[in-house]
Amino acid sequence: MTFEEIREAIVGRMASFGGIEQKRIFYPNAPYPPENIDTSGVFKPPATGLWCRLNLQYATAFMAGMADRPHTRKPGQISIQCFARARTGLKPLNLLAGELEAHLAYWMTGQLECMEATQVDAGEFDGFYQINVNIRFRAG
Repeated sequence: MTFEEIREAIVGRMASFGGIEQKRIFYPNAPYPPENIDTSGVFKPPATGLWCRLNLQYATAFMAGMADRPHTRKPGQISIQCFARARTGLKPLNLLAGELEAHLAYWMTGQLECMEATQVDAGEFDGFYQINVNIRFRAG
C-alpha cells in the first residue's frame, strides 16, 4: 500500500464522519472554504462552534517479511485536533472526541488497520481549547 493510498483511505473515512459538519474539518493541504479566509488570505477559524484539523503522521517504514519480494509495513498515526472557543466547556469536545474514536478506532480497509485511540488534552491557546484524538495505524 502506498502512502497516497493510505492518505486517500483515511481522508475518505474522515469524509464519511457525521459527528461534525464537513466544512468544519480541515484536511491536509486542502484549500480552505471562502468563509475561513480573511481579506489578507490568512486562515480564520469558524466564528462559533467546534472545528477540527486532520493530520497524518507517518513513522519509519520497515521490512516485515520476505517471500518472492520484500514486504514493507508502514506505521503511523492519525491526529485529529479538535477545537472549541476558550471558556465554552469541555463536554462538546469530549463528546466529539468520543465519536471520532468510535468512527476510526479498530477500523480496517484493505491493508490499512487502525488501532486504539487516545485522547490528549492540549489545553488552551490563542482563544481556543484543544483536544487531540490520536489513532495509531499500520498498513501493509
